[in-house]
Amino acid sequence: MIVLLLPLVMAILICNRFYPLRQPWQKTRPNQTQTALYQRLSDAGLSGDELATVGALTLGYKEGLDKTLRQHFQASGAAHVLAVSGLHTGIIYALLVALLTLGGRYRPLYENKWGRRVISLIIIIFMWAYAWLTGMTPSVVRAVLMVTLFEFGRMIYRQSFSLNTIAAAAVLILLAKPSDLWSVSFQLSFAATAAIVVFMDPRNIGIAGYRHIKQSVWGKMLAYFIGILIVSLAAQLGTLGITIYYFHQASTYFLLTNLMVLPLATLLVPCGLATIALGGSSLGIWVGKATHILAWTMNHSVEWIESLPGCTVQAHASLIMVGIYYLLLLGLMLCIPRKA
Repeated sequence: MIVLLLPLVMAILICNRFYPLRQPWQKTRPNQTQTALYQRLSDAGLSGDELATVGALTLGYKEGLDKTLRQHFQASGAAHVLAVSGLHTGIIYALLVALLTLGGRYRPLYENKWGRRVISLIIIIFMWAYAWLTGMTPSVVRAVLMVTLFEFGRMIYRQSFSLNTIAAAAVLILLAKPSDLWSVSFQLSFAATAAIVVFMDPRNIGIAGYRHIKQSVWGKMLAYFIGILIVSLAAQLGTLGITIYYFHQASTYFLLTNLMVLPLATLLVPCGLATIALGGSSLGIWVGKATHILAWTMNHSVEWIESLPGCTVQAHASLIMVGIYYLLLLGLMLCIPRKA
């Protein structure tokens, strides 16, 4: 499966070179539901850049983002946080699993054959409802489709998430809309996901070793931040060639950015959804204040990172250079020691 990725990447890049069908970041108009829910965030006391950030994070509503705020996120390497995609759907998915299994304490129902199927079906329904809520953007549809395939695999006790799952999601999307093959968003999301799956494979000796440190509260916290670093590095390696080819720049502080931004995003998404649910009620205003503080912290964090010297590096790459890069990356993947 990994060997097939390089020809696919090259075919996509060549098609984009001669038949560019879509701009890298296409704007989509918010639907009425998104606009109404965005207003509930405002009713809870959120305003300014903080309102814009929470709206983008939770609803995919980007109308409130001004050019300066977008530049802060893009230059610091945190632009992916503002686009509702795999990160956000992953947070929602984790929340659903935690709620339906009482934080993992009620495993018997989940481990029961029919109980597992019922819970998986509930998760799939809620995930597609969230995709509809955020406007069914291509990045969300891709992420939710992967979650759906993941849960179907769990229903029949098959391998949960692998390159086969990613390939199946890509095929289904391209069957429905072949032009997505030329979408930069499509290429970046699948390249990042494939790299994360390969580098985070439990059979990798290094990954298995870091997971053994989860023996205490401090060990779990350390493992959490190590996991962020590994996932960030894997995603960066998977998308670096595509990013330089299209955007001619790369962020140098992406690890620092993700260490600061991802924990905040993990808190902001559920807090933002709670704020939307509670609206302008007394409790909603208090939750809105906490959400405002988190959003303010995130906005000023990316602004500070952008101010650091050498935050972005300008670079240009030809198709041949990109091909060589992915050949080297493929060699690195194959050289990773694995357990039998």
